[in-house]
Amino acid sequence: MVALIIILVVLISIAADIVFFIWWFKRLRAEAIEDLHQAVGEERVYQVEDCNFFGRQSSGYKQWRGNGVLALTDRGIHFRMFIPRKELFVPLDSIRDISQPRSFLGKSKMKSLLRVDFTGEEGRDDACAWLVPSLQWWSEAVAALRAGKEPPDAPWEHHGSFKR
Repeated sequence: MVALIIILVVLISIAADIVFFIWWFKRLRAEAIEDLHQAVGEERVYQVEDCNFFGRQSSGYKQWRGNGVLALTDRGIHFRMFIPRKELFVPLDSIRDISQPRSFLGKSKMKSLLRVDFTGEEGRDDACAWLVPSLQWWSEAVAALRAGKEPPDAPWEHHGSFKR
């Protein structure tokens, strides 16, 4: 009987932890989306997706990789990372290349990534990479915008969380 009570208490504790972490993640995501709303202002938003950030080349190998939200607008790529709270903006006119490597800075999830090579703030070459659900769309959309064309329709409507 005592063993059953202990098992029940442990299971309830684990369930409470899971509920807390789900709530906390949703809160972090909502805050990141709100930050994006403020950052993009009146820019035209083509797509917003959850993503996994693989780092920034200029920051070297020892940096956090983590979840966030990635947005493509008529001015460029906006990124907000959940933890640590980090933001990045890559203007369209600074993007030099888009590629789809399977790893970046020695990190891999055995899937192709969206790698964006660009000219950084001080005129130096830099790059970032993200794991995104609709990789092909991102590659085609950024290429279209860089060429002065409209990007293809997004695969879905902004995950339902970035409506204006």
